[in-house]
Amino acid sequence: MIYICSDIHGLYDRYLKLLDTIQLKEEDTLYVLGDMIDRGDRGIDILLDMMERKNVIPFLGNHEHMMLMHLFGYDTKSWLLENNGGKTTLEAFEKLSIDDKRRILHYLNDSWVLKNLNINGHRYSLSHIGVFTDTEDMRADFSDPKTDVHELQKMVWGMTPYALDRIIAYPEELCPTTFISGHVITRRYSNSDDDEIISIPFENGCRYIDIDCGCAAGEGYGQLACLTINETTGEIGDEIYIN
Repeated sequence: MIYICSDIHGLYDRYLKLLDTIQLKEEDTLYVLGDMIDRGDRGIDILLDMMERKNVIPFLGNHEHMMLMHLFGYDTKSWLLENNGGKTTLEAFEKLSIDDKRRILHYLNDSWVLKNLNINGHRYSLSHIGVFTDTEDMRADFSDPKTDVHELQKMVWGMTPYALDRIIAYPEELCPTTFISGHVITRRYSNSDDDEIISIPFENGCRYIDIDCGCAAGEGYGQLACLTINETTGEIGDEIYIN
């Protein structure tokens, strides 16, 4: 089975509860679409656990991008702003051994920005935010001198990639494609207090799915959502919610 979640935001207890609920097997894959850290106080614990699981696949979110910008010296202020929540994550990171610090940096640097799946004719485009017309998979490669870290920032931060009209003009030969991302809490689409996965269909057969159900709000608010895909048929299955 393929599982997809996003925006855990340091809530280690919900992450562990999700793993316990899905009973992740070696043949399963869990994609985590970024923002594993910040806001909650155990983002580093989440990363350390994910790193030990070969079938848990990380994506670069805007919070991991801020962390790398800070640690590589490009921007040492933004991550530590109160509303971004990086201070607690940095404090935990600084307590690690040199080896663990290097392992985390390598892990995030190698994480996905965009990954496409084609399962039995079903196309999926996975990213932290929005709709990208690129069809080639892309990793962060943050430490590569050729990487434009500010251009990378646009791919994981902000509302611009949420121009859903890009789906309308998506190449006919790639339709239908289902775009799955997080970053924006789903209740902003539903205009209600319901924290559930949002699915928006388009006439060309494509679909946009947002799975950020507000986990960052903490206990009693929002949910950690997980979408399932059958790895044989390629069809979307159950939605799982962790409170």
